[in-house]
Order: sequence, then C-alpha cells, then structure tokens
Amino acid sequence: MKPKHTLEYALLRSVIFSLNLLPVKAILFLCSTIGYIAWVIFPFRLHVAYKNLSTVFPNCNHSSKLRLMKKVYFQFTRTFGLIFILHRKSLLSLIKNAEITGLDEVKSALKDGKGIILTTIHASWFEAYFAWFNLHDLPASLIYQKQSNPLSDEFFVRQRSRYGTSLQHLSSHEGMKAYQKALSDNRILIVSLDQSYTGRGAIIPFFKTPLACAKGAPILHLRTKAPVFTSVYYMDNGKLHIDFAKVALPTYTEINDENIKDIATRSIALYEPFIRKYPEQWFSLFHRLWGKKGYPAIKRSFKQIFF
Repeated sequence: MKPKHTLEYALLRSVIFSLNLLPVKAILFLCSTIGYIAWVIFPFRLHVAYKNLSTVFPNCNHSSKLRLMKKVYFQFTRTFGLIFILHRKSLLSLIKNAEITGLDEVKSALKDGKGIILTTIHASWFEAYFAWFNLHDLPASLIYQKQSNPLSDEFFVRQRSRYGTSLQHLSSHEGMKAYQKALSDNRILIVSLDQSYTGRGAIIPFFKTPLACAKGAPILHLRTKAPVFTSVYYMDNGKLHIDFAKVALPTYTEINDENIKDIATRSIALYEPFIRKYPEQWFSLFHRLWGKKGYPAIKRSFKQIFF
C-alpha cells in the first residue's frame, strides 16, 4: 500500500468523523457555504460546465447561464456532504419514502428471466439511488469505475452495503462476460450513459451535438435481448423521486454499428427533458462530454458573481 493512499484515506475518515459530529442542517449549511466560496473565489471547471450548459441551453444568455451555474456549485458541494451522512435518520427516511415511478414495469420485466439493462446518468443524489436498491432488496449490479486509492474505493463500497447487500459492484474493467453473467442471473445491470468515450464510443447526437457514447448497453441488448430501461433520480419539493421507464426498441437481427447507434440514440435522448428541467442536479455538467478541447475561460463581472 502506498503511503499516499494511507494518508489520503486517513484524511477522508477524519473529515467524515468531523462532519458527523454536526447536525444535518449544519452540515448542509457548511457545504452550501463551501459551494458559495468556490463560486466566488475558485470556480473549478467553470469553463467546462459553462460550455456544457450552453449545449443544453443554446438560446440562454450569458447572465442567465451564470445564475444557473451558481446554483450548480451549491448543489455540487452539498452532494459531497450528503455522501457521508446518508445514514442519518432523516435522510434514510427520505430514501425509504421516495416516490417511485415505473417499478411495476421493472418487476414485470424481471419475470422474463433475461435481466434488465438499466441505463442512467450521473445526478446529484447518486448515493441515495444506490442505497434505494439495497433497501428494497432488488438484485442490482452496478458497473462502476474503481478509485485509484484502493482504501477509499473499499470504503465507499462498504458504505453502500450498510443499507443491504443486494447491490453488487462490477468494475468497469471486468468486461462484457461479467456483465452478461449478471444479466443471465436475472439481475438489474446499472450502466451510465453520460460519459465520453472518445476514440471507441458510438458517435450519436446528444442535445444535437455529437457524443462518443459507450457501446456496452446496446451490445448487451443485441447479445442477450435483455430489455433496456432508463432511470433518473432527483429531488423535487423536498421529496426524492426515482423514475424508471422502458425504452421502446425495434427487433434487431444483427450486431452492427447502425443498430448500436440506434439503441444508444433512442436511450440517451430520453434523458434530455430531465436535464433541461433539473440542470443543477446533473453531475456530468463538470465532465468534458463533447470533446477534450474548446473550453475558453469565462468572464464574470462583480455583479454576476455576487448577485
């Protein structure tokens, strides 16, 4: 084990311990304050988030985008605080009492024994989303990217298991055989779509802009005939919502690039209305989705920063 990893992990656990000495409202206030300071002094990845927001809202003016970005920073820092206090009674109750749409369709699809390819996107309440699967004992397998620090990686996996053990973790390096095995075991395979795979992804339109989308979900459907679903999770009026919906797909007879692109396009297009409605809860605003270059610095006036 590298000394760097041990020190990082010790710092992580110290922060978590200190945070949990505070009441939930104080923690959320602290996280919002950090978000405000970040927005004013060090707006990390502002140029990336601004360009992504411009792609989602091409007709939105500069000042309006900056006002929205301010909300994004508040939500971003609150998300990190929530990761460490999700076990608190008030937040756990929020997850248990979440409003779910489309769950009957999910359970019905599982009766066919092919499993489910459950696509999703990166949103703020992702840990609550994962906890919900464990709390409701649904057989789910999450494809996730392991952290470089093995101690931190094991910690977050262990954190999720405190709510149950039905959610399994599959590394993004395990490959298609492991994912097909999960489907053959009639599990719900959770796959994120809003990632850029430049050089090896399927080029499809996302907000009318080419995105190199992962091919995994389409290929798995073509190989196994497992149904493809979408899922979004979000807060609205103080209530957690999780919505599931089956993607309407035609019958495909072969595995080729045209069919892969068609499945990916049909699936990811269904997320556009959600992102337009809840942009501040879309975590991938800070990811370089549409290319690695072309992110100019963003100018902000005193008024645009503070008002």
